[in-house]
Amino acid sequence: MSTTAAPGASAKLTLGEVRKIDTEQGKLTIKHEAIENLQMPGMTMVFKAADPAMLQKLQVGDKIEFAAEKANGAMVVTTVQVVK
Repeated sequence: MSTTAAPGASAKLTLGEVRKIDTEQGKLTIKHEAIENLQMPGMTMVFKAADPAMLQKLQVGDKIEFAAEKANGAMVVTTVQVVK
């Protein structure tokens, strides 16, 4: 039995910190822990927002939990929530 999530399944959320928000481009720079579903180690990188409206709720320095996936050659944040 496989423990790998099927495409479209809810991915485990990853902890990160917002470093930069570019609402004009719909992009978000996140310093993050390892992203399991992308087999990506922790680093700081730019993601595209699946919904640019999600950027309105964020501020630089916010601690967040997010889900990301690869779509059309770009890393896209599909879900984001501020950690209280």
